[in-house]
Amino acid sequence: MKLKEKTEYLWEKYNFTPKKELGQNFLIDPGIVDRIIESSKLTKADTVVEVGAGTGVLTERLAKSAGKVIGVEIDEKLCQILKEELADYDNLKIICGDIEQFCFQKRFTQSQSVKIVGNLPYQIASSFLLNLARKEWIKFMVVMVQREVAEKLLARPGEKKRGTLTVLMNYYTIINRVINAPPQVFIPAPKVASSLIRIDRKENRLAKNEDRFMSVVKGAFRLRRKMLVNALSSELGKDKTLIKERLNRIGIDGKRRAEDLTVEEFVRISEAL
Repeated sequence: MKLKEKTEYLWEKYNFTPKKELGQNFLIDPGIVDRIIESSKLTKADTVVEVGAGTGVLTERLAKSAGKVIGVEIDEKLCQILKEELADYDNLKIICGDIEQFCFQKRFTQSQSVKIVGNLPYQIASSFLLNLARKEWIKFMVVMVQREVAEKLLARPGEKKRGTLTVLMNYYTIINRVINAPPQVFIPAPKVASSLIRIDRKENRLAKNEDRFMSVVKGAFRLRRKMLVNALSSELGKDKTLIKERLNRIGIDGKRRAEDLTVEEFVRISEAL
C-alpha cells in the first residue's frame, strides 16, 4: 500500500480530519522518508524524539532503527492511531502533548545521544530550533522546515535573508540542507515549499559571555538598516565614540551593517564591548 493510500486509510478508519490550525500536513513521499532515515544515521544506542508523529509513517521506520523512540504528538486522535497501530514496538513511547513543553521540560543526559527528527510546524519552527540548539543533550536534528526558514538559516554574509536567527543558529550549530520538498509530497499539500535540513550542535563555541553575544547580535539586527556603530550605540545604550573606537581596535568598519558580518566577527565585537 502506498503512503498516500495508507494515510487516507487510517484517516477513514479512525474518523480523522486534518486540522489546519495545527498545521497538519502528512508526508507521503517514501523517497523523502528514506532520506530522513539515512540522514539520521540511527543506531541501537540512539534515543530519538520525533516531532509531530502524525499517523506513524516515519515513527515506525525510526522504531526499527533506533534503540528508543519518543513520538510526541499534540492531536489526541493521532495519538490513538499511533498507540494502536504501533503497539508491537516495545522501544516506542507515545507522548500526547505539546512538543515545546516536552523538549524544554524534559531533561536528558548527553550520554543518551538524543536526536530530534520530524516535520516542524511552520508557526513555531524558528523559535523552537533556536531554543533546542542551546540544549546540551541534543546531538543533532534532522527536520523538515518551511523553505523560507531554511533559506534564512543558510544565508551567507551579505545576503538580505540573513538575520538574528541565522547568526545565532550558526553560532550554536552547523546547518546543511539535505533535500528540498515541494508541497505535493504532503497531504493536504501546504501552500509553501519545504526543505529537509540537518543541524549538528557545535562542540566548541567562542564567546566568553553568550548572553552578551546574543545582545550584540539582536541589537545589530533590530536596526539592520543602520550602520553598525549607530545600531549598537542605540540598542546597547553605549557612547557612539566608544563603540567606534572598539570596532576600529578589532579591525571592523563601523559603517558596515549587521547582515554583512560573520558569526566570528559578532563574537569579536561582543568581546570588545
